[in-house]
Amino acid sequence: MVKNRSSLWYCALIVGWGFDILYWKKPLGISFAIHVLLLLGALIFLAKREGKRLSPKSIPLIGLALLFSFLGFMRAEPFTRTLNHLLSLGFLGLLILSYQGGRWKEYNLSDYIVGAFRLFTNGIGLPFKLIAEAKEEKEDTEEGEKVKGAGWKKAAPYLRGILLALPVVAVLAGLLSEADPIFSKWLGDLIELLRLEKLPEYILRLVLIGIWTFVLAGLLLHSLSKSQEEKLVGVDQPWPPRFLGSTETTIIMGAVNLLFFAFVSIQFRYFFGGEKNISLDGYTFSEYARRGFGELLAVAFFTLFIIMVLSSITVRKEKKDRVVFSALTGVMTAFIGVILVSSLQRLALYEAAYGFTRLRAYSHLCVIWIGILFLAILVLEILGKHRYFTLASLAAVAAFVLTMNAVNVDAFIVKSNIQRLSDPEAILDTNLLKDLSMDSLPALIKLADAPKITVQEKIEIGVVLACRADDLEQDDSGWLSFTLPNALASKTLQENSSLWKDVSLKENEWGARYADLESGEFYCAYYYQGWD
Repeated sequence: MVKNRSSLWYCALIVGWGFDILYWKKPLGISFAIHVLLLLGALIFLAKREGKRLSPKSIPLIGLALLFSFLGFMRAEPFTRTLNHLLSLGFLGLLILSYQGGRWKEYNLSDYIVGAFRLFTNGIGLPFKLIAEAKEEKEDTEEGEKVKGAGWKKAAPYLRGILLALPVVAVLAGLLSEADPIFSKWLGDLIELLRLEKLPEYILRLVLIGIWTFVLAGLLLHSLSKSQEEKLVGVDQPWPPRFLGSTETTIIMGAVNLLFFAFVSIQFRYFFGGEKNISLDGYTFSEYARRGFGELLAVAFFTLFIIMVLSSITVRKEKKDRVVFSALTGVMTAFIGVILVSSLQRLALYEAAYGFTRLRAYSHLCVIWIGILFLAILVLEILGKHRYFTLASLAAVAAFVLTMNAVNVDAFIVKSNIQRLSDPEAILDTNLLKDLSMDSLPALIKLADAPKITVQEKIEIGVVLACRADDLEQDDSGWLSFTLPNALASKTLQENSSLWKDVSLKENEWGARYADLESGEFYCAYYYQGWD
């Protein structure tokens, strides 16, 4: 299977041990990027030792995995960070699957499902197979027992040396600890780590290291011995033939388009009427702006699913059938475009009245990339490149996450509130600023100095800044949890300490921090129960 078994196990152990060193009781930070670098280094090192060549087509996957792993500690907003980490892991998985074959761009949805199943089974099964092969080779060796005996004989001097060294080191360590208080403290901390009360924790950590080492060995083995055997579903492997006739598909798509036409014709009366027309129909502003947005997004996703499924199962032998399908797809895409514009208009009405939140910002960006994805699917359908539908979807997801990183969602929310202050009727909801991440700190400083902000609002923003400073002061997670926003926030807060230094924070009986203001208690956290 592989020639250098010991190197494989050592590399798997190092990367597996990394889970304990980098993540045990530590928040995610730069540690994730370090771990990705460690795994990529182990994979490339082993591939060179085994004489396995990285496919040039798979090189972009290395760059993408590294890019999103580094973005993971460059943003603090939770959803953006989570997507960065998930995409980095996803591209690592694709790299392991197609390290030598390089056919990942041709994967369709079925290939992703089959590939995930192969990684799961080989991650568990291949290490057992490797151990079995090593055992068989050892049994086939005529002098296996002699070698085994020789091994114990070689190990005996090391064991005797350790046993003899222990009392000597103990005596000298005691004397040195008496001579130097700093060394004494360090030695005391070391002994504290070896307390029997922590034995269950250490056993658990060793078990987890063993599990991760085992699984990583399987994944590395798959990349080294199986990734050249890429059999794509429907290309290299048998796949059930297309079974749905063109007539049936035309009826389905035609019916959907008629439904969309009816919906869109109603929507057009609102595009230029806005809130006035809505009120005439007996619906409140909030109902129109909020209730339909999620449903319209669901319609867009479901329609995309319909197009992709029908494209893969419809028989289109004649040119006429292909032209009709592409035309119906184009009409459906146009209708979806109008529906997406309608959903954006609904959201814009709500944002104009109440400002941005995280979910509203996510939704805005998501709608834009859904529209672009529909156009890409339409172009691929016309060109007959159906296998690239899934690649287009992956590209849209990656572009959406990159856009979220570039926009800086939390800072964008604060900046939009600054712009809204130009409206005399606009109200600044400082409660929504409380739970924003460290990404928002520079924008919060600008908001505190905004000309149209009230004295009370400036005081409340000062409390928010004091809470952030207190968060940073209490953070003792260490350099492995380093994030760029935290570092920049610490510097920004020190440079603008006049805005928050006079704020005195207190804690109630439940540990919630707050400041006593003339308007009442202003808490550091906002316990909001909604999603919009």
